[in-house]
Amino acid sequence: MNSPQQGGIAGRLARLFAGNKDERAATTHYVRAVARARRPELYGDLHVPDTPAGRFEMVAWQVLVELAALNGQGPAGRRLAQELVDRMFVDMDRSLRELGVGDLSVGREMRKLGEAWQARIELAERVFPPPGAAAAPEQMAELAAFLQKNAAGDDGGPPVDGAGLARDIMAMLEQRRSAGESDRLPPAP
Repeated sequence: MNSPQQGGIAGRLARLFAGNKDERAATTHYVRAVARARRPELYGDLHVPDTPAGRFEMVAWQVLVELAALNGQGPAGRRLAQELVDRMFVDMDRSLRELGVGDLSVGREMRKLGEAWQARIELAERVFPPPGAAAAPEQMAELAAFLQKNAAGDDGGPPVDGAGLARDIMAMLEQRRSAGESDRLPPAP
């Protein structure tokens, strides 16, 4: 009933409430990332096409910014980061279904999104500078070229401003990393 393997009632309750707290915090981080990804200037001034692909690109990079801000916050930060990624993919699944992707095709489309996500993680690991440092010109150029290519639409609109997007992402990264103590996680128990 209350064995050491189960962690007792108090342990189970702590895990239950911690999970809910992590989910709420992940949702807060995700909503913040999506709000930044939907800023009108990205789609107007920087010419990101307002398409599912363009929106995915912007959301993915803003979630990466949130993940970078959580980096270095120990086990609690890692748990929250995983919850955040899980939350993003649940939302992507829901979005695909709302766009009319059939149940039989959702898995294939989610696999494609997962592969695209992995490519962005690998790039972020190369181009995001350590906290307190500025991105080197070659890092900015690599990010700008990637965004120029991958955020572009085929709608015949103006070309995406990859350099402007790279500057915007780096500015958001710096802003999130230097956020006040209210954004910091409490120490892990």
